[in-house]
Formats: sequence, C-alpha cells, structure tokens
Amino acid sequence: MPIRISRATSVIVHQVPQSASERFIALQEDLTRAAEAFPGYQATEVYPPAEAMGTEWVVVVHFTDAPSLKGWLDSPVRTEWIAKVNKEIGTFRVEELSSGFGAWFTKPNAAPPPGWKMVLTVLLGLYPTVIFLTLTVGEYVTKPWAMALSMLLGNALSVSMLQYLIMPFLTKVFGWWIHANGPNDGKKTLAGVGIIAALLAVLTGISYLLTR
Repeated sequence: MPIRISRATSVIVHQVPQSASERFIALQEDLTRAAEAFPGYQATEVYPPAEAMGTEWVVVVHFTDAPSLKGWLDSPVRTEWIAKVNKEIGTFRVEELSSGFGAWFTKPNAAPPPGWKMVLTVLLGLYPTVIFLTLTVGEYVTKPWAMALSMLLGNALSVSMLQYLIMPFLTKVFGWWIHANGPNDGKKTLAGVGIIAALLAVLTGISYLLTR
C-alpha cells in the first residue's frame, strides 16, 4: 500500500438519513471515480457516523496541492454530481463539524469552536493514524486483500482509534487553543496554529524518511 503525501484536503460533512446510507455510499463511489480523472487526485476516505444512530457522514478528499483540489471542487463535473447527491440524499457543508466529530469538541456552557479549528485538530490526529495503519496493518495484514476490503478495515480501525484514543487526547492537550475564541485570544490562536503546523511538518518528515 503506497504512501502519498497530501498537501490539500477537503473535509465535507453530509447529512444522510439512515435509510439512504447505501445509496449515499454508491453515489460516493461514482463521485470518486469521477475525481480520479482529475490531475493531482490521491484518495477519498468515507467515515460513517461516530454514533450508532447518527446521520453525519464525513468525506475526506485528498489532492497533491491546493490548485488541483480547487480544480476539482470548482469543476462542472463535480457540480453535476453534487446536485445529484443533494437531490437524492440531502445537503452538505465543507469544514463544518457540528456533531459526530464535533462531539469531541463539545464543552459545557461554551459555544462550539470554529470549524477550521476542529478540522485542523482532526487532521493532526488523522494523518499519523493513517500513516501508522498503512505501515503496519496495510503492509503486513491487508496488502494481499482486495482494495475494497483493505479500505474497509483501514477506515474501521482509523475511526475507532480517533474516537477512543487520539481525539480525546488531542482535545484535552489543545483545549486551551480549541476554545480560545474570544476577541482577546488572538495570540493563543496563532500559537496553537504554529504548534500544530510544526507537529504536522515533523510528522511529514518522519513519514518521508520511513517511506523513501
């Protein structure tokens, strides 16, 4: 299973009624096949609701760079497919995680943090998780499997690790930054962004050395 460093990622949240989950997956498969034809496309990850009765599905799309991602997001092909998804399933939003993943960021008597902070925190947890699973489970367990089964197990393991291990830890460690959203919290916000950017840079370097 090859490692590809993604430099542009879109996180999209869909509200999917439980009765429409199978149709949603089928549409996402078709949409992914359309995206594969665009320069810079790398991968699509589909995460089911964190709760058993939840309706929020998270779709993470990876491209090699921001212009390539923008080319896909602004393309007539995607516009046509999104209209079809909206008609059959429901609306979506980009980088907005009010529940599901958002439950990780809930704090009593406090407004939810901005979507971009939640996305950045999830990225910090998701990136090393995917790398770790690819180098371990992907290399030694699922490598000979069919891609569909390999992706199913990989997504199940990554969601479980995020839910029960990684995100509780990150939201505790970075709570001072996640919930610092007042008019006088600009320095805290910048400091947190700098720390997370540095950590992602270190993780990228380590991943490069491990996979070169």
